[in-house]
Amino acid sequence: MVLTGLNTLSKTPEMARKLAVLLPDILETLTDANANVKTKALVLFISVMGHMEREEANLISLSLAEKLLPLFDDECSRVRELSIRLFQDMMKTVVGRNKKKMLKTVQSVLLPLLLHTNEEIESVAKASRDTLHASAKFLGLRRLSSVAKTGQTPLIGECLITHRRSRVEEYLLQSLPYLKDPQATVREEAVRFIGLAARRQSILSQERLWHICDALLPLGKDTELSIRSLAAKTISVLTIEQSPTSRWSLRSLCCWL
Repeated sequence: MVLTGLNTLSKTPEMARKLAVLLPDILETLTDANANVKTKALVLFISVMGHMEREEANLISLSLAEKLLPLFDDECSRVRELSIRLFQDMMKTVVGRNKKKMLKTVQSVLLPLLLHTNEEIESVAKASRDTLHASAKFLGLRRLSSVAKTGQTPLIGECLITHRRSRVEEYLLQSLPYLKDPQATVREEAVRFIGLAARRQSILSQERLWHICDALLPLGKDTELSIRSLAAKTISVLTIEQSPTSRWSLRSLCCWL
C-alpha cells in the first residue's frame, strides 16, 4: 500500500525528487519481497530516478546495481523486464569514479543479457537486447554493441567470446544455471553458447570438463527434442576435442546413451 501511494506521488517531478531520500530504504524491499512488491518498488525507482539530476542519481547507482542483478533471473517476467530496463537507465546516470567502479558490474551482465534475449516473452527479450546494446556501448565494445542491436544471438555470442577471450571460462560457469531455466528457448541458447565457448577455450581442465558435462547430462531427458539432441552433440564434441585420447570420454558417452 505504501509503495502504491509513493508511485502515485512520484508522477510529478517535484515530488519525485523529494522521494529520492527514501530510495536507500526501498532498496531493501528488492531482496526478499514477493513479485508484487518488487514490481512496485522497481516502478518507483524508474519514476524517481527519471526525474533526478544525473549527479543525484549517480549517488545510488552502485548500490542499486548490486540489488538488480539477481532480479534478472526472477520467476516473475515483469520483475525481470523492469530490473533489466532499470539497469539500462542506471548506466546513463553513472559519472566520475563510479563509472570506473561500474565497469566490472556491467561486464558481469553481458552473458545473462545474451541468454535473456532468447526469452519467449518478447517484452523481456527486447529489454535484454536494448540493455545488452547499452552495456556494450558503456564498455566501449563497438562490435558487440553493433551486433547486439540486431538481436542475432549467434553473432552476439561469437562477438562476446572474441572481445573477452580471457573471460571465456567465466562465461561458461555463468551459463550453467541457465540449463535449468523454465523456458526452453533460454535452455537451448545456454547449451549452444556452452558448446561455442568451450570449443574456443583451447584447454579445459579435466575437472572443469567434468563439471560442464555433468550439467549437460540431465538435458538428455529434456522435454524438447532439439535440446536433447544439441546437448548430446555438445557433450560428444567437448569430450572428443578436449580429451581425444581419454577413456573417460568414452565412459561419459556410454553413460549418456
